[in-house]
Amino acid sequence: MAKLTYFKGRGRAETTRWMLAINQISFENIAIANKEELAALRGSGKLPFDQMPLLEIDGLCLSQSSAMVRYLARKGGFYGDNDSDAWQCDLVAGAVADFAETALQAAFQPTAAVAIAGLEVRFGKFGPRFEARLAANGAAVSAGSRLSFADVVLAEALSNYLEWCPDILDATPLLKDLYGRVTGQPGVARYLASDLRYAKPDDQYILDVALVLGRALPPHMPDPDRFVTPA
Repeated sequence: MAKLTYFKGRGRAETTRWMLAINQISFENIAIANKEELAALRGSGKLPFDQMPLLEIDGLCLSQSSAMVRYLARKGGFYGDNDSDAWQCDLVAGAVADFAETALQAAFQPTAAVAIAGLEVRFGKFGPRFEARLAANGAAVSAGSRLSFADVVLAEALSNYLEWCPDILDATPLLKDLYGRVTGQPGVARYLASDLRYAKPDDQYILDVALVLGRALPPHMPDPDRFVTPA
């Protein structure tokens, strides 16, 4: 069984979870709960850049989310059928990384209204372009002629937008259809309905991350420096 080590939440590990799921690879979430556990992990030599997440699979210790996703894409045949497909996958995945950042930061905003406003602006920039990409490709997928990791990471990003803005896909029917097809894949559907799927990030997630990293909380939260390690 694979092991995925990260904070107790989705964050930057979630795309890897979706890729494990679509590959139908069983995995265990290992949550780092405090600074001591993080120090021990860094001291183990498993993190080449001292950064989580960490994926342990096939006797390897994989770091950096984009590298994990691509490893799993190659492993499961989700990288297209040729070099042109692979380039298109990387193109879309690169755009998704920019698109997803706003959703990753949504829980850290001072109010839900601020978070939603930011998401709507970001979707207004990227949503029509992803829709146009699907239309231009002519295969109802982002790259090549079948589902690829680009579709998986795009659907994962969209899932976060939908939690804040449930109607956001109404004007992009191709994106809405793609999202439904990815989340309907057997492994993904099982993952989303399982206990492995962390809840939508909330204040507790923000507190957990700040505690482990010893960093400041967002300024709108009470006592924002409570976890900061003195110099």
